[in-house]
Amino acid sequence: VDQIDLFMLHSRDEQVPIDEVLDALNREVSASRVAVIGCSNFTGAQLREALDVSRSHGFARFEAIQNIYNMVHPEAEEDVFPVCCGHEVSFLAYSPLGAGFLTGKYTRDRSKLPAGTRFDVIPGHCDAYFSDDGFRVVEHLHARSKQLGLSMAYLAGAWVTRSPQVSCTLFGARTCKHIDNG
Repeated sequence: VDQIDLFMLHSRDEQVPIDEVLDALNREVSASRVAVIGCSNFTGAQLREALDVSRSHGFARFEAIQNIYNMVHPEAEEDVFPVCCGHEVSFLAYSPLGAGFLTGKYTRDRSKLPAGTRFDVIPGHCDAYFSDDGFRVVEHLHARSKQLGLSMAYLAGAWVTRSPQVSCTLFGARTCKHIDNG
């Protein structure tokens, strides 16, 4: 590989000043080893700070951000989308199906997680979704799925991609069956 198209930071490391991080990334862009840089799991404030530092130092700036965005976790709409819009940063949505939660295969009983699922393998994911609000979203989605004759996965994915701010949606399904759960 002569050049990486998009080099992304997975998350903000508060132990390292953002100007040092951006200086290092800028050197890779200047050397043409990286075309553009991006970040993931940054808050709107962290993204704004990084963009301000890039502008003030003449560094390459983040051109894309990859964050969680789904019907249970729409927080990006209020926090990150305004920064993206104001600075023309592409938003890449991950986990549109909520690690499978929005497909309706889970119940409130954590002791009955289907074997091999994300919540079974990484039980910490449960804390992000298994709430009264989370299950209310699933119940509403299930009702709409029945009414429209479309899978819950299809509707959850469509909900994410309907946003004009979303440039790309990253589905983490391991099989086609995970997406087409009719």
